[in-house]
Amino acid sequence: MANKSCAARVPHTARQKNPRLASRTTLIAALFAWLFLSALTLLVLWTMRDRARLIRDNDNERILNAFFASLREYDEFGEAIEANSILSERIRGFAIYDANLSAIYRWGKAPDVYTEAGLGKENPTRFGRYTIPNKSGRSVAFILNIERFLPPPVPARPARERPENHHQRQIYRFPAITGKYIYIDITHPAYWRTQTLTAFMFPFCEIVFFVLMFYIRHLYLRNRGYRERIEEQQNLVVLGTAASTLAHEIKNPLLAIRLQTGILRKLKTSGGNAGENGEEELSIIEEEIDRISSLIYRVNDYLREARGNPAPVHVYNLLAEISMRLCNRNIVCEAEDGEVFIDPDRFRSTLENIIRNALESGCPEQEIGATMKKTRLNGQQRIVVAIFDRGRGFSDIKRALDPFYTTKSTGTGIGLSISKRFIEAAKGTIVLENRDGGGAQVAVTLPEYTDQTEL
Repeated sequence: MANKSCAARVPHTARQKNPRLASRTTLIAALFAWLFLSALTLLVLWTMRDRARLIRDNDNERILNAFFASLREYDEFGEAIEANSILSERIRGFAIYDANLSAIYRWGKAPDVYTEAGLGKENPTRFGRYTIPNKSGRSVAFILNIERFLPPPVPARPARERPENHHQRQIYRFPAITGKYIYIDITHPAYWRTQTLTAFMFPFCEIVFFVLMFYIRHLYLRNRGYRERIEEQQNLVVLGTAASTLAHEIKNPLLAIRLQTGILRKLKTSGGNAGENGEEELSIIEEEIDRISSLIYRVNDYLREARGNPAPVHVYNLLAEISMRLCNRNIVCEAEDGEVFIDPDRFRSTLENIIRNALESGCPEQEIGATMKKTRLNGQQRIVVAIFDRGRGFSDIKRALDPFYTTKSTGTGIGLSISKRFIEAAKGTIVLENRDGGGAQVAVTLPEYTDQTEL
């Protein structure tokens, strides 16, 4: 298949551009991305806060246990707190309130009279604990309901049951706890740092994500504009190449026509028998006119809408009929028959162009062959038609897919460009390859048509 006029990129001029739709679509995408990142940020910050809360509650229990352990050695609550470095550092205030909510005992920063108004907003645990954050003091008030927190007193054992050996007895001085509530104000710097950090991070992240999403959108739209301008420039290059090709291809027939008309004029002037002697010249003129018409038709075919009027086409029958007409034999040597959904005239033009290229490649006619195979790609059944030869092959297979590229003196370079447009419009592909041992192969892949195929 030595016709290196294998052109093949779908022209971008046919692509419909809608800047307003693209702007609206990217705006919606940016907003959705921003909302997604906002939700993700909320989840992360909520997890950080929940972890800080669990650590805070665990610290409260640990400090409470350390406090009651220290009370075993002291008769007064304040002494027990001051004697322990951890307690004196973490506890800001301690108090016990009676049923009238007046302080029975108070140490440090604890209110003289306590109010239960704040307890209604907090859910106590089953052990009667209330945790009330104090943002202004950067601490947490740990409130315990004495009736629910302390177990009922255990009656003293009779004297006879007490150990007689005084070494087995351990005397604890433990102050009596009576009243309704125990109030402990505990500092939690790490907890409040997390609260402040997360409160600051959310609006900060929202602003950053908002700016980032719309900056990315701006970059995308700007790059899209650049791509469109590059495509327009590429289209200008293609049109320039097409104009150059057309000027060259049309100039030669016009020169031939001008020459033949000059000969006819001389015959007429000399009084010769122009009707008889000018027959050859008229025939040449007609051939050159047909050549120009064919060229214009092919260019028009390249520029027109590629999809056409698709219909189910029986691949084997069409390929066999074309090969019988062009090669005087059926070139199909292996076939898995089926139908494809494509414009019949455009598919016929594609197969004819490929087979003509093979015939013009310097390949013996008997070396031209074709296969039809079925394959499954991306979950869809497809038919692959491969037409191959032993001709000169493609000298530059990468450029062979460029529009209006040709190495033939009489070629226009739009034959396979047209074919590729037709095939891609039918959701197929066309692939050019050089064969081992010489020659080329053109493989056309199209979705197999069935009654259930979505058109």
